[in-house]
Order: sequence, then structure tokens, then C-alpha cells
Amino acid sequence: MTVRPHDVVDLYLAPVALSVDANLQSLSGFSSEKIDGEVALATNLDPIGIDGRQRAVLETVTHLVEMHGWSASWHERGLQLSHEEHRLVLGIPPSLHTYLGGG
Repeated sequence: MTVRPHDVVDLYLAPVALSVDANLQSLSGFSSEKIDGEVALATNLDPIGIDGRQRAVLETVTHLVEMHGWSASWHERGLQLSHEEHRLVLGIPPSLHTYLGGG
């Protein structure tokens, strides 16, 4: 069954998802040290531990992105964008998975 947009916020999913995905892609192939540097530039944070890195990466990939009511969080399969009952999970590159402590 096709899910139709319910409001203006739903219509912004595509530009939000494309912007966040481009930011995820920009971290692809970087070493953990280089990702640390990119996180520090975007957030002015020095993340400690897995939780700190996860929060900092969320802030980094949404930095300067107009979220239009969508929120970003972590899901077991990647980065989740959500608004009310709508959810979309974006995959993360292997380098970011390693940085976040996933292997």
C-alpha cells in the first residue's frame, strides 16, 4: 500500500534524506582519525566512548541541514530519520561503522 504524505513535513523527507545521505557519504573511506577531525570541525566536540561518538556523528551529518521537523537517531541498521509514525533508515559506510565501534 502506498503511503501518501500527510503534511508539509512529510514532503520534506526527500531533501532531508538526500542531504543527510550526502553527509554520510562524505565520511566514507575516511580513517577513524579523519572522521574524528571532521566531527570536531562540525560540532566542536571531542567524543568519548561509543555513545559520545554516536551523538557526535548524528550532529555532524545533520549539521547545517534544515531538518524540517524530521529527527535523526540510531537504528540497528543505520541512521534513522523519523517524523511522527514515518521512518526511514539510511545505511552507513563501513568506515563510519568502524568509527562507531561496530567492527
